[in-house]
Amino acid sequence: MKINSNIAAGSSGIQSSDTKKIEKSKISGYENKSEESISAPKSESANAEISSKAKDMAKAKQIAADTPDVREAKIAELKERIQNKKYNVGADAIADKLVDDHIRLAGA
Repeated sequence: MKINSNIAAGSSGIQSSDTKKIEKSKISGYENKSEESISAPKSESANAEISSKAKDMAKAKQIAADTPDVREAKIAELKERIQNKKYNVGADAIADKLVDDHIRLAGA
């Protein structure tokens, strides 16, 4: 078992966030600059506008989230047709789907 030399010397071995920031800045090559000098001034207020495209995207996302993943009525209909032996898929439809999937997976 390896013991951290700081712990063995009596230190708690826990680094404060300031110590971690200093070490991080030394690693990245900014050891002479404090975090405050790098960040934006705190006295300025920021105003942001959301574009209409972003609003439309947020609305579409909400609609998609509210839409159920499973269409219960469609599934119930298909189950009933399968049980009553009325669900038939033609060989041409299966072949078309296989070809489409092959083309999609091949990247063409």
